[in-house]
Amino acid sequence: MSTNNRLLPHGRADELNNLENASSNNKGVTFTPHLLLSMLVACLGSLQYGYHMGELNAPEDYITCKAELNPGYADSFLGRLGLAQCIPLTDSQFGLITSVFSVGGLIGSLVAGPLADSYGRKPISYWNCSVGILGAVCLFSSNNYLGMLFGRLLAGISCGSLIVVTPLFINEMSPVHLKGSLGSMNQVSINCGILVTQSLAMLWANMLQWRWILLFGGLISLLNFGLLFRINESPRWLVSKGNMTDAEDVLSQLRGNSRQESRQEIDGWLQGSQPVRTFSDLEAHTNSQMNLGSNLNLERPSSTRSSLRDSESITVVEYWKDPKYKYPRRVITTILMAQQFCGINSIVFYGVKVIKKAFPDTAIIINFAISIVNVLMTFFSSPLVDHWGRKPLLISSSTLMSICSFMICFGIVGNAPMILVIFVILYITAFAGGLGPIPFLIISELSHPETVGVAQSYGTTMNWIATFMVGYGFPALNSVMDGYVFLLFSAVAICFSFYVYRFVPETKGKLDYTDIWKSHDPRIAYTQ
Repeated sequence: MSTNNRLLPHGRADELNNLENASSNNKGVTFTPHLLLSMLVACLGSLQYGYHMGELNAPEDYITCKAELNPGYADSFLGRLGLAQCIPLTDSQFGLITSVFSVGGLIGSLVAGPLADSYGRKPISYWNCSVGILGAVCLFSSNNYLGMLFGRLLAGISCGSLIVVTPLFINEMSPVHLKGSLGSMNQVSINCGILVTQSLAMLWANMLQWRWILLFGGLISLLNFGLLFRINESPRWLVSKGNMTDAEDVLSQLRGNSRQESRQEIDGWLQGSQPVRTFSDLEAHTNSQMNLGSNLNLERPSSTRSSLRDSESITVVEYWKDPKYKYPRRVITTILMAQQFCGINSIVFYGVKVIKKAFPDTAIIINFAISIVNVLMTFFSSPLVDHWGRKPLLISSSTLMSICSFMICFGIVGNAPMILVIFVILYITAFAGGLGPIPFLIISELSHPETVGVAQSYGTTMNWIATFMVGYGFPALNSVMDGYVFLLFSAVAICFSFYVYRFVPETKGKLDYTDIWKSHDPRIAYTQ
């Protein structure tokens, strides 16, 4: 027993020792083919989100009839299908088409968590992909404003749900020592989706082919839908529903080990504070272990008792009202909203316009290069999440973003083009190295076991609200404050650094909810 565990109540110390043994067994787990395939398929959900975020940026002038019409369009393939060459739209109409994606995202993220807890991660993913296909087809075939609006709403609902389910899926399939690295793939995939959009725009952003950009998102959804048949349901969700046999089979495939080793890992989940829905589930598992001659402690752990109530899933209202979830909920709210209030979407949504002031002829190319840097930095920084930990990366990332925001302000106000571009790139790099991938990863780690699904949904909803606020608020603030608006982002980012230092616990290598919170505040850790 470790020194720290001697200070805990006897029952809790036994639980942590069991969990530590299970964790040490997992240290040798490598990337099995089934784990790699499962990660790839799950990350296609995040890629869809990134794709739809950026799909309207480049072809805006062609969609809205602001570019010169092509006289040969009527003889083209799309023209012969009866599809309009463009759709006359005002700036406000196009703005609503763009932003209704966030409204759909709010709807999708609100319902995704409870549905994923009730019906499983895979069934909800099938539904998400189906809605995504429908939305893409609607966008591709629309000849009017309302059709485009409806297509974007459907795409938003699909992506809002996907961005909740994907981190859950990844977290619940990953070995403990790989959770940070694999969890970061969520943000890598989002950035890859944005990059794919911009790459296709360089080919299809014209009066003849812009509709193919909108349809391609549906092809990604279709690919995701088909590949879902090749992977299994989350083993943790199967355990939460008492389906121990299937959970052992799935875990054996993911880990590449024997059923006995998988059974030991599941025992660790059961004896810790991982979600167990009913005591009959635990009894069934206990009986199966006794029949196999296993020495399972029959005393029901306190952390397990707290998790028994999920035969009826926790609702968002219950999550909001119950005082025992107050502190984790407050931290999740701050992290997920601060990710946007540090100003990242001022660059993602309006970066081309900002850069165009300094480099009018090469702004699109520079923006494309920035996206490549974003993908590479997110990918190569993912191992650091497990090596350095979540908290240090959040602090360093937001601090560097604060400095970069200040220098972006100087570059704009002081008419210094090179300083502007250099610090925009560094700003994106800082975001990719911490504040980008970690917030969605850390939600489930900070959450009470029975609230993992609804907490992921709640946190994502807060992120959507902040995204909407920045997306609409930045143009107005920028028109009044010009470059000085980035001083606001700088102030928010540095304040967030201090908040993380004071109020956010480190989750790296921690075994369960109680283990994460006990070093920060035992009153939170042992709240049942």
